[in-house]
Amino acid sequence: MCGLFGSVGLGDLPEAAILAALRGRGPDDWGRWQAGPARLLHTRLAIQDLSPLGQQPMLSDNGALALVFNGEIYNQQELRLALEAEGERFRSRSDTEVLLRGFQRWNQQLWGRLNGIFAIACWEVEAQRLTLARDGFGVKPLLWKREIRGCAFGSELSAFEAAGLASRRQLSTAALESYALWGSVAAPLTLLSGVEVFPAGHWGQWSPGGAWTLTSFADPLPPLTAAPPAGEIPGWNDPATQVGITLQRAVERQAIGDVPVGLFLSGGLDSGLLAACLRRSQSGPIRSVAVGFDGLPGAVDETDLASLTAQHLGLEHRTLRIGKPELDAAFDGFLEAIDQPSIDGFNSYLVAAAASAGGMRVAFSGLGADELFGGYGHMVGLDRHRLLRVRQIRAAGLAPRQRRQLRQGRWRLLPADPSAIATAAPGAAHQPGGTVPLRAASLLELRGYLHDTLLRDGDAVTMHHGLELRVPFLDPELAALALALDEPQHRQGGCKGLLRQVAAPLLPAAVLASPKRGFNLALAPWLLDQPRFAPGRISRLLSSELKRRNLRDPKLAVAASWLLLRATNRWAPYWRWVVLAEWLQRG
Repeated sequence: MCGLFGSVGLGDLPEAAILAALRGRGPDDWGRWQAGPARLLHTRLAIQDLSPLGQQPMLSDNGALALVFNGEIYNQQELRLALEAEGERFRSRSDTEVLLRGFQRWNQQLWGRLNGIFAIACWEVEAQRLTLARDGFGVKPLLWKREIRGCAFGSELSAFEAAGLASRRQLSTAALESYALWGSVAAPLTLLSGVEVFPAGHWGQWSPGGAWTLTSFADPLPPLTAAPPAGEIPGWNDPATQVGITLQRAVERQAIGDVPVGLFLSGGLDSGLLAACLRRSQSGPIRSVAVGFDGLPGAVDETDLASLTAQHLGLEHRTLRIGKPELDAAFDGFLEAIDQPSIDGFNSYLVAAAASAGGMRVAFSGLGADELFGGYGHMVGLDRHRLLRVRQIRAAGLAPRQRRQLRQGRWRLLPADPSAIATAAPGAAHQPGGTVPLRAASLLELRGYLHDTLLRDGDAVTMHHGLELRVPFLDPELAALALALDEPQHRQGGCKGLLRQVAAPLLPAAVLASPKRGFNLALAPWLLDQPRFAPGRISRLLSSELKRRNLRDPKLAVAASWLLLRATNRWAPYWRWVVLAEWLQRG
């Protein structure tokens, strides 16, 4: 895992400032390369091949190709063997060299062969050609800015700011509206005008004087078939057996590298199941970390269940307790880490900080399990209209009148026609009774909340701490299987029934019996007690800051502060404005 930045045709840029902005993503090393109109910058978090042979930017033997890469290639050994069979010889054990030689040998056919999480840039010196590529679920970030004279690309908005290519003084009005509606910015928008999110599962190619060619290589809708692993598998026809075997393979595939693998342990089913699979494949120490809360009434605290799971599996477990003083101390660091405001992410920042402080360099997370296995309550029995709106309107947390005002002039950001679900998720429009099948709900969650909020925030806050986040539930093989199984198969045994069947012989009974609670902060006591965030003060700040930036309805922030004062359990609408206002003040 690393940080990258590059440009073509944009002239001299302040490289030291750019590298400083990316330093949290790569505390171990840095590198630069320039030839003609192209420059590549890189900061390294060494996970595979810790030697200097893994340094980036990496050049081909003949100097004709330069490459920078952020991510992890989990099937690099298979690809290495295939390349060696075609005559390639390797100098290092790094997956970066596998990508370099793979691109030389297979060109754009490389991307579809990869199992991993990645954002990659390749510059062909003689052809003066740039290629960008990003993994299918968009686990790793890749941003780009296209201009007539050239382009720039990078891992973080902060790098574009440091380069002088974007500014918080020039915000995207559409992105602000998206944030007002959802509490996060929907891709391909970013808050900085002109900088966009490169699409997941695509590669793009550019040469001077030419237009971008953008091509999909990873279908975000995996096929409705799932093949068993090689060989005869007893009981393979049982869906729970299929899921258990495929998940174990995903965990083993991702438990690679030259540093120990740990995990975020929430006390719930998903992280506990990952811990059990990791324990099955490793006999040595496995570190885990959980976060609990003191003096924050209403916060979800599963540290007792996390400790029970850790004891059951023999993990080296650490619990961090969070109260108002810890939130005070962490908030400014969170603002620096998040890169772009989000209603989410503060909880992940706290657990990432605890993991990093405990010596972790790689951590497993259960992200993707709810989306693929029906873990959200609103994924069941929804009509087509409500499914399109549940994330957007529920996240706003405002009164019906305010919701209607919010929608006016902004509904263009959402699919207005319910039949659009049929395009987004084949088969959804033909469900009896007008309800949306689980697979359609899963696909919309994967494309929306997971991509735009959970994965983006998770990557930002973990990389800020020099920590690599891995998400085995989003393994392509497992995702294809989950989306191929029928809804009755998923529902057998209740919510996330298949995962519960897999976990039954592996986890304590108390963990299996516990209902889904989620990992949520309860920030109202802190927001109301902290003078910096007093609703009256922040409302005045928001009014001036957002009016100056042409957001049409700063009154929404005032309404959110009023809502918090009337009902402290409705802190989330106000929290989004706190994060936005404080982020703007740092610009």
